[in-house]
Amino acid sequence: MKHCPKCGVFVAGNRSLCPLCQSPLTGDWDGEAPDFPALPSGFPRRALALRILAFLTFAGLAVCAAVNFSIPEHGWWVLYVAGGLASAWILLLLFLKKMRSPLKNLIYQTGAAALLCVLWDLATGWHRWSLDLALPIVFLACMALMLGIAVIRRIPPADCLLYFGESILLGLVPAVLLLCGVIQLPLPSLICGSAAVVFLAGLVMFFWGPFWAEIRRRFHI
Repeated sequence: MKHCPKCGVFVAGNRSLCPLCQSPLTGDWDGEAPDFPALPSGFPRRALALRILAFLTFAGLAVCAAVNFSIPEHGWWVLYVAGGLASAWILLLLFLKKMRSPLKNLIYQTGAAALLCVLWDLATGWHRWSLDLALPIVFLACMALMLGIAVIRRIPPADCLLYFGESILLGLVPAVLLLCGVIQLPLPSLICGSAAVVFLAGLVMFFWGPFWAEIRRRFHI
């Protein structure tokens, strides 16, 4: 290993100059210490876990398809299994992609879950359960989780108020649908809309200044 007389440090690798002071190095390279550390072989644990999960998903789907083709009297229920697995993978991959920002992740998960509920309702005959039950429950859970995450992780108001505003807008969607006469079961939409109004009142009364400043900063107003 080479040595820098000026800095008094040993330098790994076959360098001619010290990386700190650019002085000539003394000594001979022993050939054992590389310039850069060797990367560990193999896939990261998360990638390996995803590959195992994908393998189990395809294996389970193959088994379900084989059972369905051998007993077709009850319809092609394997399509619903495939749709459910695809929905779960969409939410999982979206979660992993946005996991560095929990509040943004929650907004994306809420939007994806709401859209998937509507698509599943359409695929199963459009019984309106997505509008009457799923959307109010999903949006109400989003607002509650948003508040819980912000309090537990002590996220500064400037970093979470914009996402609070987005969750409030989502929470008002069932109330708008109720006013338009689309909702057949009004109670869940009334609860979700009332909670959104309460959150909006708290946002305006206590955090309007930072919230408006964040909007101006994000949208260059």
